[in-house]
Amino acid sequence: FITGLGATHVVDYAKETITSFCLEGGKEIKNDSKFDVIYDAASYSGAGEDYRDSAVELLKLPTEATQHGQYVGINGSPGFWMRGLTIGLPKNQHLVIGKPNTEDLDHLTKLFDDGWEGKDGNNEKLKVEIQEILPLTEENMTKGFDLVKSRRVRGKNCV
Repeated sequence: FITGLGATHVVDYAKETITSFCLEGGKEIKNDSKFDVIYDAASYSGAGEDYRDSAVELLKLPTEATQHGQYVGINGSPGFWMRGLTIGLPKNQHLVIGKPNTEDLDHLTKLFDDGWEGKDGNNEKLKVEIQEILPLTEENMTKGFDLVKSRRVRGKNCV
């Protein structure tokens, strides 16, 4: 599923950590094996997880040829949010704070409807994976939340 979305590697967090995956049996992770960007959609998503510190350790360090790797979180601890909204975060750490606007939503609609020219010249389109469509009932609302909390959803659930 994930490789079909374009990922080159997949880490099953139920079997190993991202750090152990990157160590590849060694004791140290070389800078060229570290990441340019880590997009963290898991920390503070409902089960008490916090991967920020380990993710930041896996970011590329700045060199003459490259900038420092960037951490982007869509959730965060209350302290991380407070810092982000007051004194600011470190230059390589960011929180996603969306400001929806008509122009951006129209652009996304165009990508869904018309697509774009891919690297190979073929027409590409945005895809939304829907795992399950559930009729709107109290039972299905509970089922939908339970599926999300299970952290094994492949795509979106729609109620």
